[in-house]
Amino acid sequence: MDSTATPHTTQVRQRILIIDDHPLVRRGLGALIDNEPDFMVCAAATHGEGFKSIGTARPDLVITDLWLEETDGFGMIEEIRASHVDLPVLVLSMHAAPHYVRRALNAGANGYVSKQEIGETLLIAIRCVLDGETYVSPKLRTGLDSG
Repeated sequence: MDSTATPHTTQVRQRILIIDDHPLVRRGLGALIDNEPDFMVCAAATHGEGFKSIGTARPDLVITDLWLEETDGFGMIEEIRASHVDLPVLVLSMHAAPHYVRRALNAGANGYVSKQEIGETLLIAIRCVLDGETYVSPKLRTGLDSG
């Protein structure tokens, strides 16, 4: 696992790549994630730039949206799975319907969080996925159980 220690501490920070078409979302997520002592954003980009960044930025986790201008996120998850088998992928999407969650998990995502639940839920999801668990937020899990 690649990691980086900050100059002021010896704590290991896990590297996160954010893929989203909206610059404001990338910046906001970056601020939330970089504020955590155990995480750092190693790159933030659109799909094309983000997929290329996997090799150079060496993330421990990819957070991606499902609806990207250049491709749909389901195909991108499958691309990541094909070339970076052990790299965890966490979906962060505005779509909360159970069929989107199932489709993302079937494509190879390790977790799914709705953008409406972004704060603490996202940080919990990141930690769970980095620990090797599959994470679906409680609100979305309820929809999966009933659908």
